[in-house]
Amino acid sequence: FYRRVVYLSLGVLKFLLVDKRSVFVFLLKQENIAKEREMRCIQASGSFYKVGKQVGERCKDDIADVYKRTVSYLLKYTKIGSVARMHEVAAYYMLEAKRLWAPSFEFLSGMAKGAGVTMNKIALTAFSEEVSSEKCSTLVSRLLNGNHLIIHNEDFPPEFGSLIMLDVTFDGYPRFVCLTYIGQLPSLAGSLNVCGVATTNNGLWPDAQPGWSKQVLHFRASLARSLDEAEERLMRRPTSLTTHYVVAYGPTHQVDSLAVSNFQTSHREVTLLPIKGASFCHTNHVLPGYLGLKMSDPAVENSPNSFSRYDKLNNLTLEELPRTPQEAFKLFANQDDDNVLFRKPKKEGESGTKATVVICAETLEFWVRDANTLAMPRDQYICLRV
Repeated sequence: FYRRVVYLSLGVLKFLLVDKRSVFVFLLKQENIAKEREMRCIQASGSFYKVGKQVGERCKDDIADVYKRTVSYLLKYTKIGSVARMHEVAAYYMLEAKRLWAPSFEFLSGMAKGAGVTMNKIALTAFSEEVSSEKCSTLVSRLLNGNHLIIHNEDFPPEFGSLIMLDVTFDGYPRFVCLTYIGQLPSLAGSLNVCGVATTNNGLWPDAQPGWSKQVLHFRASLARSLDEAEERLMRRPTSLTTHYVVAYGPTHQVDSLAVSNFQTSHREVTLLPIKGASFCHTNHVLPGYLGLKMSDPAVENSPNSFSRYDKLNNLTLEELPRTPQEAFKLFANQDDDNVLFRKPKKEGESGTKATVVICAETLEFWVRDANTLAMPRDQYICLRV
């Protein structure tokens, strides 16, 4: 009898130990998943190569994995055809980047060195949007004092990895803060520099055409010292992608809507309009009166949710417009919403919201809320005022 009790007690103890170990392993896995998905904030300064190398070192464990997932996604969900064709397209844009603005090539070279990967892998990751583009909702809300809140949900398929936040000063350029993708150029998901130039971007659906890389033009514009300089850089023609930007300049309270394209796609390469009303919004279809597409907008078939998101934002009353970052997050980052603005992928390969960005160019403030509820910290804030 006593022997049975001892054996039973040892069995219970063994079960508890195994159970605790299982619980510990489970919690450790969950923590690692949270860390993998949460947004990092990287501060760096120096040459483009040096900063790129620092970013590559900090993201080393992720970049190789993002490359694999990018290849898999492009093969499955685009008409690119083969991995060889992907690298051919990426190599073209990398060569053109070096011709267009050498610092972008230097940054990517440094990132490849820091991550310990080949340049062709960095090129494919960095220029993946020239192959596939579909993302984002943006709202500009004019405040009573004349300032503006630019509110932006960054949406993209999970296969493209996590976002990172950069607080960077390149030699000879103004300090800037931005959100971007691991393995890609800075500024692609929202940026603000110390001169008061801010940008956000909404991808559109027409296929890329031969021309300058949108990624390079966007990165370069984010370092401009004036509105005219930023817009001139974004309007460099011909651009490969048909896309839309909100561009703001804090010192003069100016905010513009800028759509760019190419003559293979549209009758006009540029539509530039000042934003003067109480609000302005844009999602992922070409707005009426913009550009003049030569074909029906592919968003009608490929992204019907673009129209529902636009309708929701465009129909906000004056009382419903967000006036503070907290109100902006409540509208854009509400995960209990009806899956209109805050997007949750319903199937593999579909875009979901990765983060919400709020920018005030007039006060040089930049807020980010990570869509990952396990991220620590989930909210990040940087003010560029000295």
